[in-house]
Amino acid sequence: MTKEEFEQFLAKKEMHAQNNRTQSSDEEVLRIYAYILEHENWDSDWWSECHGTDDVIRLIQNSSENILEKIKKDIPNWSGFQIELFALSLISSLELDYKVNERITLYLELFDFPKYDCDLYIIFDQLHINLNLADKEVLERLAEKLNFSSAEALMQFVYT
Repeated sequence: MTKEEFEQFLAKKEMHAQNNRTQSSDEEVLRIYAYILEHENWDSDWWSECHGTDDVIRLIQNSSENILEKIKKDIPNWSGFQIELFALSLISSLELDYKVNERITLYLELFDFPKYDCDLYIIFDQLHINLNLADKEVLERLAEKLNFSSAEALMQFVYT
């Protein structure tokens, strides 16, 4: 989505323009951000039942190899709720095996962008990602962040 197309998207609905926080002009980031912006106020089932999350992951899959890095540069500008929806997409998608380490690592990095309206802990109960494909170091970092005693305890919690 070009910057011009994004501006046209914003012009269609006042709420989109009001909620816009991106500072990016990157076409891939704008396409993903526009999707989140368009669907952020949809019924929560849209996201929790993997409709929105799958769409976001498919947009990522159809983007360049460094899309997660480009998003990471812009995401501090996003609202807490937009970050939460993006984080949910990282850990809750039917694309269980897609870039597991990269997705978990970015999810962990999102904790460094604290927002009052964002709870990255509570969405973890909607985990749909194949943790068996994650590196032990990534699992240990995730376990520590989520207050599990070890990666093994995290895995036991997830898979029981």
